[in-house]
Amino acid sequence: MMRTIRLPKEHRRPARLPARARWLLGLTLACGTSAALAQSLPAEPSRQAGSTSATSEDPSRVDAVVVQGVRLRERASQSSLTAAELSRVPGSGGDPMRVIQVLPGVAQVDDGSAEPAVRGARPQDNLYYVDFLPVGYLFHLGGFTSVLNADLIRRFDMYSAAWGPEYGDALGAIFDVSLRRPRTDRIGGTLDFSLLGGSVLVEGPLSEEVSFFLSARRSWFDVVVKQTEDKEEGATLTTPVYSDSQGRLLWNLSADQRLRFDFSTASDRISFNLRGDSRAGLQDPVLAGSSSDRQSYTSAALVWDGDFGAWGAHTVGLGEMQTKVRSVVGSAGSIGATLATRFLRHQGQWTLDGGHELTLGGSIQRLSIRADVDFRNPRCTEFDPNCDFTSAPQSISRQNDSQPVNDVFLNTRWRLSKPLTGSVGVRYVDDGYLKRKYVDPRLGLEWSLPAALVLSGVVGRHNQNPDIEQSLREIGNPQLKRLRGTHAALGLSQRIGKTWSWRAEVYGKRFEDLVISDPNTNYRNGASGRSQGVELLVKRERAGGRWSGFASVSLSRAQRTNDLTGERFRFAYDQPVIVNLVGDYQLNGKWRLGTRFSLRSGNLITPITGAGQFPDGRPRPIYGVLNSERLPTYHRLDLRADADVSPTLTYYVELLNVYNRKNIAGYDYSADYRTRKPIYQLGVLPSAGVKYKF
Repeated sequence: MMRTIRLPKEHRRPARLPARARWLLGLTLACGTSAALAQSLPAEPSRQAGSTSATSEDPSRVDAVVVQGVRLRERASQSSLTAAELSRVPGSGGDPMRVIQVLPGVAQVDDGSAEPAVRGARPQDNLYYVDFLPVGYLFHLGGFTSVLNADLIRRFDMYSAAWGPEYGDALGAIFDVSLRRPRTDRIGGTLDFSLLGGSVLVEGPLSEEVSFFLSARRSWFDVVVKQTEDKEEGATLTTPVYSDSQGRLLWNLSADQRLRFDFSTASDRISFNLRGDSRAGLQDPVLAGSSSDRQSYTSAALVWDGDFGAWGAHTVGLGEMQTKVRSVVGSAGSIGATLATRFLRHQGQWTLDGGHELTLGGSIQRLSIRADVDFRNPRCTEFDPNCDFTSAPQSISRQNDSQPVNDVFLNTRWRLSKPLTGSVGVRYVDDGYLKRKYVDPRLGLEWSLPAALVLSGVVGRHNQNPDIEQSLREIGNPQLKRLRGTHAALGLSQRIGKTWSWRAEVYGKRFEDLVISDPNTNYRNGASGRSQGVELLVKRERAGGRWSGFASVSLSRAQRTNDLTGERFRFAYDQPVIVNLVGDYQLNGKWRLGTRFSLRSGNLITPITGAGQFPDGRPRPIYGVLNSERLPTYHRLDLRADADVSPTLTYYVELLNVYNRKNIAGYDYSADYRTRKPIYQLGVLPSAGVKYKF
């Protein structure tokens, strides 16, 4: 799987954008300018590839808000949520994918970003699937909100270690989203409005065999506030804009065969201007002027599902995804890129005698890359604290390349004895872009013990491509190897009656061939990392009662090592303690109340310990040890109330950060880097939304 094109990190989350400007930007839609092109190749076939063949759910049905595992089929390091569980967790603002933040092992970047950093890996080390097909990126504006319509989501699964070989190439986690089928009783839909945007969903039957859904959404805060200006800091921000759409045309060919056409789109744009005499302009002059970032993707595919009994159940997809980014940063230059992928993929599943299961599949893919780069590139990686654009060399690259990236996988699962089930899998990748081949094995074991206890373990070898700009000619190193990882996890779970359950898990990950900057080759494989931890999840399902909820606790440690220098330091997203408490209470037939409390270790930063001078006379920051300072502990309480006014009308209100905790996101340094002041995350913030079904 080819990785993302990402701008140098100061443009992705510009540390030198003035503090008040950053606060206004977060309040009016985003924290950070963008997480540029994501998931450039389509996702490989997933375990849930045939999920659309499930019985159609009533889109108006509402169930208890609890975290729920897949009984008897849950593997170690797997977490699952249903549509109802995703829909009403406080602090989500009605966005189901923001609930990812409460799952064990997920480090939250900040209040403005839902992009997950899982078990010692970066947010860009994850892969995202939606019903067998890729999405170019799952979150708008670098993590502010997801690209999916909440009313279409049926189920969500997260695999955080040693997932099966049917999933693709990543080091972090797999996020597999399943959408429900369109309704078949009549034409109807949903109007959904919140303070930030609105969406419309239309669905229904076109004939007895054919049905559809079509969804579209757009932010509208820019209609109210076109731009904000901070005269003291010398910054003007244009309100960010995002939009997305999803569509499906489903044809039931027979009781066991379906044909569907799916498409999805998303787009984001943001711009700001820095005066030359602003603090940021004085520190890094090439950032002064107008900057803008536009990104988008379009994905379309034809997918056939068929169940042939003894001949197996098969899914075949044929389609194309195109992802674009265009960024301009002051006078530092511009980056333009288009990634187009055409793919043909297949996944087959067979149930054999004796409880054996066999999964076999693969994909034929062709990746086309068009890049036009004329940019001051400081070649920053997670191992480089200092990213000065003005002193960076100008990098120019114009290329148009097309290469195959193919894969095949095999997974077997069988019952060794009545209480014992094992699985063995292997994944083979032929990467025509980097001219390398990889074979990765996976193993799993599940042991059913007395008292409804289940012991499960997994171990697997994984790899992923480096970020695309690191392997491009001229600006990168096309001789890079893929990043490598070894995952292992052991878990123990138990279900107690119909109401209570718990799961504890210990894990370890080892990373190799991580990318660092190099003055001669731009980038090279020369670093490694480790992460280990223990997680506990205790949950209570409603089961006919009034309340439900769960508690999750994660204790972990993650580090990185520069193998060339021997330097060892904490991983940027290392959060040793993460605690989430979520509760839901059905007050009566109309009102429902929810609460969520989150506590986690403060984020790591690299402190500036002094100041020197660049050759041009500008003040130059002198950094301390990488990721050596930890911000104060983060904690926040959110409340939510949902009201079912009628079968067609519902609304919610939320109050975020109820007691106005001053959580620190980082520090702003003076122009000479000698003093600093804290940057706070969002304070008390109300939110509301209304939904009408017709």
